[in-house]
Amino acid sequence: MTTETKAPIARRFRGFLPVVVDVETAGFDPIKDALLEIAAVLIVMDEHGMLVRKETVACHVMPFEKANLDARALAFNGIDPYHPFRFAVPEDSALQTIF
Repeated sequence: MTTETKAPIARRFRGFLPVVVDVETAGFDPIKDALLEIAAVLIVMDEHGMLVRKETVACHVMPFEKANLDARALAFNGIDPYHPFRFAVPEDSALQTIF
């Protein structure tokens, strides 16, 4: 397939689908601090060549066993990791859903 026959978004991003990923954590240490929320937003190009949001996949994540929950991080992001209405899922399940 030549460059001219590819979809406009494929030409713009060399065939890669642009995705925006956002995370909320209980601190900055990726080994010790809990991942609390993750979302992935798929981006498409509309008929005018503008990038627009298509689909969002998101999960609330249960802190892993013995995860560090930095009180300052929780105060900043306002997340109560154990609130029953978060309907959080285990980290491995959340990541499988996102990917």
